Amino acid sequence: MSDMLSYTKVRSPRMQVEDVLGAMIASLSPGEQLPPEPTLAKDLGVSRATLREVMRTFVERGVLVRRHGVGTFVASRMQVIANGLEVLEPLEVLAGRIGLDTTVKELEIEERPATLVEKAGLGLPAEVEAPVLSVTRVISIGETPVADLRDVVPLTYLTQADLGSQFRGSVLELLLQRGEPLLSASRTQIMAESADAKFARRLNVPRGAALLRLVAQLYSYDEKVVDFSVSYFVPGHFQFHVMRKVQG
Repeated sequence: MSDMLSYTKVRSPRMQVEDVLGAMIASLSPGEQLPPEPTLAKDLGVSRATLREVMRTFVERGVLVRRHGVGTFVASRMQVIANGLEVLEPLEVLAGRIGLDTTVKELEIEERPATLVEKAGLGLPAEVEAPVLSVTRVISIGETPVADLRDVVPLTYLTQADLGSQFRGSVLELLLQRGEPLLSASRTQIMAESADAKFARRLNVPRGAALLRLVAQLYSYDEKVVDFSVSYFVPGHFQFHVMRKVQG
């Protein structure tokens, strides 16, 4: 009994609210709306600030979905896309492997001069002219945005006309289908980043929510950068892992 009492004492109010809210969410069906924040805070006997902090945690995990001006809803019980980072594959292929269909939203395609950051990412001198194809889009599974992708490719490798009307969202898949240039490897930086106002809106997450940011350079066999990409993934929908060798 004393052990149980001591355990209860170390449970912070926030953790207790998280337990109760988690149980409530588990009892609801996907798509059901939670009570308004003032009502829920009163029912749980906590401040709105504490409740808001706990709910934000569930949103970042992909358990809840906030729709601005409407309310907070239980997210679909979406399968997690798990993948090893040793092999580069299109997101659509990873999702399809576990029976999930992806859709492309907010697609923006343009031919324009590369920015200084993009020139550096493409391994080009800052002073040269560098016309590129920029492809930006949000990838959703069902109605849930899961990733924001931007690829920048020199026009010598890909043009807007090459994408055609059947473009499904993957620049990598298109480059692989074309077969030229031959692709060899991708150098990828992985970091966590807080969502600013732009990405909070595009990915339907709270401002400041943690996102997984991947910055990649896709190389051809002649060691030229074919594609410079910046991708944001919503945690809770992805599980990335890396197999590492033990140094003998």
